[in-house]
Amino acid sequence: MINCNRVNKKSILEAIEDFVLHIFSWFLDINVDIFKNNVDKKYSIKLFDKKLINLCRTVSVVELVNEIIMKDKNCTQREIYYKFYNIFREQNQANKHIKDVCNILGYERSSLNIHASEKGCIAGLLILKKGYEILNLREYENGIMINEFLLNVDKIESMANYIIVVEKYSVYQKLCENKIWNILPSILITGKGFPDLSTRKIICELIQTFQLECVYVGDFDPHGIKIYLNYKEGIKSNDKNNLYACKNMKWIGMCSNDIVFFPKESLISLTKKEKNILQNLKNNKKFLSTSQLKNEIIQMDRINYKFEIEAVQYLGMDFFIKKYLIKKILRKEWLT
Repeated sequence: MINCNRVNKKSILEAIEDFVLHIFSWFLDINVDIFKNNVDKKYSIKLFDKKLINLCRTVSVVELVNEIIMKDKNCTQREIYYKFYNIFREQNQANKHIKDVCNILGYERSSLNIHASEKGCIAGLLILKKGYEILNLREYENGIMINEFLLNVDKIESMANYIIVVEKYSVYQKLCENKIWNILPSILITGKGFPDLSTRKIICELIQTFQLECVYVGDFDPHGIKIYLNYKEGIKSNDKNNLYACKNMKWIGMCSNDIVFFPKESLISLTKKEKNILQNLKNNKKFLSTSQLKNEIIQMDRINYKFEIEAVQYLGMDFFIKKYLIKKILRKEWLT
């Protein structure tokens, strides 16, 4: 249903040609000006280090990009990993070389028809229209997977007032089962832990399109706070502004005073590693110097406990949704 707005195919192929010529000149040890269109273009010296396997990996990805651009096809990062399983030890290694190729050619990954494997999910009050096709997310029990071009449609409609971003997929599923959007007009999203680019992108685009209030629901633990700050910080880019930073996202819970809802046996002591994470979070001056959330970090460190959202379910999801989550959102009892 969704198609990518591709950049000029010719310019990408020219960038690939320049790179190939550069590789040949290096192999043949000749000094020729092969960059007639861009004399300032330079490639990282890391390409030509002692480990020729790195060059082999990079060239393999460039070859695949050339093929999919020529044939107007698409592929995911996961597909690239499986295609070259004999030269990539793990997915992260493949992702690194894909990123290197993007830098070499000077184009974003999506412009090269390479997409992230779908991770995040979205449900609730959102209707997407393209031609005669209509996608109403309310009709899907657990929503749909998020991809980079989900909103690349003719028309987007929503009656939502809020975006609720949930840390965990298990909690997202429970909220879908209870159709929280019928109680509080909302769009429900989860990045299943740390968000990928597609999840960040759609949150930012929905906030901008509909001017929605965005709240985050996560565990009261160091990792939950790190994930929240990860949404707010966005992705580091070459310019001063980070990509897809949800700076106005609000922390709705869990909070230190929610400990009253939890049975004592559900409280978990912080590990040494988590205590170190808390210490690093305290030093995050960019987002926490004037943040109310800093007090939560201090309290977590003081009581030396963490607790997960799932533990409150002994009170019932009806209590969690109506008496806790929705009540806090409507009263704007969030942290900034």
